[in-house]
Amino acid sequence: MSHQGDSGQRMLLEFRAREAWNQRDYAGAQKLAEQWAALSLSDGEEEGWWNASFLAAECLRRQGHMHESREVAETLEAHRLTRGSAALRARVLTLRAFALQGSGDLTAAVQVARRAVTELLTEPDHNALAIEAENALIAALAESGSLEDAWHECLVLADLLQRDPDNKYAGQSYWAIGNVAFLLKRIPEGVSYHQLAAKTLSPTNDLDLWARFNRGSADFRLAAGVIEPETLECIERAELASSIVGGTERDRVELKLIRAQWLVLTGQFDTAVEQLTTIIDQKHLLAVHTAAQAHFLLGQALSARGVDADAISNLELSEELFLQSGAEDRASMATALLQSITEPQG
Repeated sequence: MSHQGDSGQRMLLEFRAREAWNQRDYAGAQKLAEQWAALSLSDGEEEGWWNASFLAAECLRRQGHMHESREVAETLEAHRLTRGSAALRARVLTLRAFALQGSGDLTAAVQVARRAVTELLTEPDHNALAIEAENALIAALAESGSLEDAWHECLVLADLLQRDPDNKYAGQSYWAIGNVAFLLKRIPEGVSYHQLAAKTLSPTNDLDLWARFNRGSADFRLAAGVIEPETLECIERAELASSIVGGTERDRVELKLIRAQWLVLTGQFDTAVEQLTTIIDQKHLLAVHTAAQAHFLLGQALSARGVDADAISNLELSEELFLQSGAEDRASMATALLQSITEPQG
């Protein structure tokens, strides 16, 4: 094939890969991006190979294949083009941070996301990249329990959004800030930021993102102990949207976990135990800290039913998994509940 023919084939593969991405066919987009990367590599087109590989890594992450996404990101990070550009380094580091968070390696996710943010301090014109990097850092800090640090980054992010209110990540950013506010028991601020997110995000424009927002809003409301009709409405909207868009098996299990948390917090322990047992049977699909949360909730529900031996074993495993993922504050919650069961009450 002529060079011109190869160029045309690369352009076609790129177009089809990006079209599949826009249609949220992440498996199809990944396959096309990998073909585009292979052809670019054979033609010595480094920039094409870089862009195709980055898209493939994003597709892997969207499918829940966090380890594979991280591996591609690490390959990109070592590449000559990445080393020569602060903006490219920040993009790859942000991708790595999200993948590390998704696999439950929270300590590393925080470190890598901080590096991404630091890279962008030297590139003041890259506000959009800074917003995405801050989102990765805030998510990792919040998951690891470093809430005051996360709130500090939220204030930085809010300032970035004031400078770029039409940024494509604005809705997700308001969502992230609201999450941290809820975790810090800043309930009015959490509600306010989630309302801003709901106004910015639209089920018409992106039903999958709308489903994930409602799932996330419910998750953080529950973590803050906000057991109100609006919380249940978020869960139900997420379940309805997810039933339409499908999503990955991991998405479905995570949504079941949020419903289970609602059941525990509203005292529906029998139903919660049944649901949590099926979730734990599929915990290989979940990040380490998410699996830890499932065991914690099951321990909580079993304890409320008076099944202390099983409650203790689940809480011990929860504590171990939280520590393994770097979520020490959440591990201490499991420890406290364990002590309340095993130590005689004075």
